[in-house]
Order: sequence, then structure tokens, then C-alpha cells
Amino acid sequence: MSSIALLFVGAVLLVNGLVFLGRVDAKAAIPVNLLVGALLVLTALVPAVTLSGPAPDFRSAAFGSVGFLLFGFTYLTVGANSLFVGTGAALGWYCGWASMIAAVLATVNFSGSADPLMAWLWAAWSALFLSFFLALVGGSPEAGQAAGTLAVLQSVTTASVPGLLMIDGSWATTSVTLVAAVQIVAVLVCVGVAVMLRSRTPAPVRIPEAVRVPVG
Repeated sequence: MSSIALLFVGAVLLVNGLVFLGRVDAKAAIPVNLLVGALLVLTALVPAVTLSGPAPDFRSAAFGSVGFLLFGFTYLTVGANSLFVGTGAALGWYCGWASMIAAVLATVNFSGSADPLMAWLWAAWSALFLSFFLALVGGSPEAGQAAGTLAVLQSVTTASVPGLLMIDGSWATTSVTLVAAVQIVAVLVCVGVAVMLRSRTPAPVRIPEAVRVPVG
């Protein structure tokens, strides 16, 4: 994923995270989702339509296009879902699928292309897509808050800062251990938020059978 595209991914992750947290209205986030989503799709389609050549080059370019499209379609779907007031269920299942594809891209970068820095970013994004899936399909407030928290954190740690470091030319010398630790901590914070909110949710009061009043 290019540095400039990654920078704008950070902007949309921040906005969408704030939507999950109730800080931004979903309709207000429609323009940025549609604009950045369209930008990412166009960026992916230009090289995708001309993919050819030796297998290693094709493989690398194809996986690169998949990465752009994964986020591009996500943002376009988020924008369209808010625009047409959808339930979010289909978007949630898409995010579940995207989580698996992101895990594949992480594996590819850990092994085939030997890019551990990008591999850790894709591993983090796999967890992010999974959190979106749990929030949108499960529908629990705790999952939504946790997903929003992770999106806000990753807007900085997986997109804005890495994008700026790539533009600066210093990303390649960044410590893999540091990147891995930051992503692991972000996911743990997300899990901690979900557990904390879950523990604060009062348990439903059970009325003894003997005192229940028939209805109707």
C-alpha cells in the first residue's frame, strides 16, 4: 500500500472509529468514506488492469491491488450503508470476510515478500476487521465501543504514522519489534474495553416464577 493512500486510510479510520464511539454522526462521515474509498479503488484498478509479466512480479502486484481494494470497498460500503440507512449486517459479514483476507496478506508479507513491518500492519487490520464484524453482526454496545477504540488507535499506529514515515523514507529502518508491540497493545486495549464495559452492564433481573403476573 502506498504511503499517500495509507495516510488517508488513517483519516477514515479515525472518523469511522469516532462514529462507533458516538462522537460523529454516521451521515457526516459519508463524504470522507466515499471520497477515500473511490481513491483507493482507482489506485488499485490502474495497475490491476495491466497486470502481466513473470509470476513473482504478478503475484506482488496482485496482492498489492487486493490490499487497496479491501479498504476501498470497505469505505465505499460504509458510505453507501449510511447513505441508504442500511442495517449494517451485510457490511459486518463483509468485514468478517475481509478479516480473513487481511490475515492472508499478513501471512504473505511474513513469508513470501519478507516484509515483516507490513505483515504486522495487516495482522493488526485483520483484528480490526474482526472487531467490525463482531460489532455489526453481534450488535452489542460493548463490541461497538471496542471496535471504535481500536479504529481510533489504529488510525494513528497503522496508518497515519507509518504513512508519514514512508513519505519521509524512514519506515524501512523502523524497529519491527516496536511496531509489533504497539499493535499488540492496541488490540489488548480493545479487548480490555470490551471486557470492562461488559462487566459494567447490569445483569437482567429475574422475576421468580411464583410472582410473575400473566400478560393478556
